[in-house]
Amino acid sequence: MSSMSRDGCIDYRDALIMKRLSEFSYVLLVTGGKGGVGKSTIASTAALILSQSSNRTGLLDLDLNGPSACLLLGVDESPMEAEDGLIPPSVGGVKVMSVDLFAKGRPLPLTGGAKEEVVKEMMALTSFGRLDYLVVDTPPGTGDELLTITRLTKQVGGAIVVTTSSPLSISVARRVIEILGSMNYRIIGVVENMSRGEDDSLSRRLAAEAGVESLGAIPFDAEIMVGGGKKGPEKLLSTVFARSLREKLRKAGLKVV
Repeated sequence: MSSMSRDGCIDYRDALIMKRLSEFSYVLLVTGGKGGVGKSTIASTAALILSQSSNRTGLLDLDLNGPSACLLLGVDESPMEAEDGLIPPSVGGVKVMSVDLFAKGRPLPLTGGAKEEVVKEMMALTSFGRLDYLVVDTPPGTGDELLTITRLTKQVGGAIVVTTSSPLSISVARRVIEILGSMNYRIIGVVENMSRGEDDSLSRRLAAEAGVESLGAIPFDAEIMVGGGKKGPEKLLSTVFARSLREKLRKAGLKVV
């Protein structure tokens, strides 16, 4: 992988990113396009479940405008500077990197190509070390963050597409599937979150039409909403939501006990 930076020079970060990626056995993108479908909660809880299953696990929060992984997991430590880069803080056995560790809740007015630059910077400078799984929480939309991380991780990655049963969420998830397909990115399955148990599942229909696997539905769990989003590892893992997600990850072929 080699590319030119926007000023026409060789991008020094490419070699660093290649080095980081060589240390990851698998990169799991949690995407879906639509905001509010629970991607961050699924990504954070999936990382905890994978870590609990004796996997070396990292979590990269790429929601640059509304990062929430640190809030969900109760992370407030800053990354440590080391010779090899920035060492992310760890919680529940998961190494967590997010722009919120630097912004501390302040908004980041990023647009267009600036988002691509931040994604590459985070990938290049974060020293996760050797991981069995790097879970990536992608932001709403199908813009620069998704396209950049998809392009960078295509050789070692797979995506879970998250949707709800609403027609709007389904339509956005369909666009994400089409984009990932156009980039030859592996889709390991579709998950319907916050399910009310409808017999005629639009998410199953979407998966069938797109030729990808339906991993099933995660029932609506009001416990996830308690406390304004701040949960921490123990509370997240004790929910009905987490138990259901564990089954979906196992069905997707991930190393989950």
